[in-house]
Amino acid sequence: MKQYSKLAQCLAAVFILTTAFGGEVFAGAKRQAAPAIESVDVNVVSSIGGVDYTEAFPEAPRRAVSLSHFTTEMMLALELENSMAGVAWMDNEVLPEFKVVFEKIPNLSDRYPSQEILLNTEPDFVTGWASAFSDKNFSPAFLEQNGIAFYLPRVEYSGANMDSVYEDFTLLGKIFRVENKAAAVINDMKAKIEAIRMKVAELPPVTVFVYDSGDTAPYTAGDALPSDLIRLAGGKNIYGDEPKKWLTVQWEDVVARNPDWIIVMQYSSDEDASKKTDFLRTNAATKGIDAVKNNRVFVMGLADVTGGPRNTISVETMARRFHPGAFN
Repeated sequence: MKQYSKLAQCLAAVFILTTAFGGEVFAGAKRQAAPAIESVDVNVVSSIGGVDYTEAFPEAPRRAVSLSHFTTEMMLALELENSMAGVAWMDNEVLPEFKVVFEKIPNLSDRYPSQEILLNTEPDFVTGWASAFSDKNFSPAFLEQNGIAFYLPRVEYSGANMDSVYEDFTLLGKIFRVENKAAAVINDMKAKIEAIRMKVAELPPVTVFVYDSGDTAPYTAGDALPSDLIRLAGGKNIYGDEPKKWLTVQWEDVVARNPDWIIVMQYSSDEDASKKTDFLRTNAATKGIDAVKNNRVFVMGLADVTGGPRNTISVETMARRFHPGAFN
């Protein structure tokens, strides 16, 4: 009994020492730290329709569905293809570096899938355009009732800029537990964009009009990500100070502001954007604009001006158009 008592005392002493030193045990003169238990509490807020929804992610999603081109490419940039159960609403061709892995992911629909198709995919996470979270498609109530977590990207908020893109990568990195990969993507994008910005920083900014659609009254970009991409490329969106993300304006006002450049949006790869450029060149109200007279009109895909890894390419494409001399 005395021997047992001494043994118990020794074990107790070891326990006290272990506890006192924060879980560290000693092996001779070498101190070894016990494995740390990482926190798994990840809570992300999405503001939809004026309501804040807090989603808890105790573990990384395993069957995610992306309902926009830009979130699909964000997730592929984070190498999350094995955690993706489906994609939808792909505007343009996926970036070449993602083509092989992208083709392995089920394409649920060219636009939004039905609620039945979505549920049959058995998703545990959904992200995409703001319109995806409407009553017409997949409202927060519908998703919560079916146990599906969701995230509205920050680039879909009014006033979005490149910092919003970086925040989206950061939060997706936390949600899927790939923080290091997210940080690497962000650092690479920042370095590339800064190198481009420095080439045009001292040059007078050109004025730019984003022509989305509309014959009688054009639809254009306001205080949204395209305006910041234009700024970084050495330009200024003539409607960038408007509080709305996208808005309808009047041709008379566009003519009065007389932009140096016009960017024509191509909604999808199969859209004939030449119809829009032809309209600008033949319409009595627009053919006198400096951008049209000087043939300074070019096409960009919708995916190019929404958030994602291709933003670096977009800024360089714009900058080379706006200030070709800076790249000689």
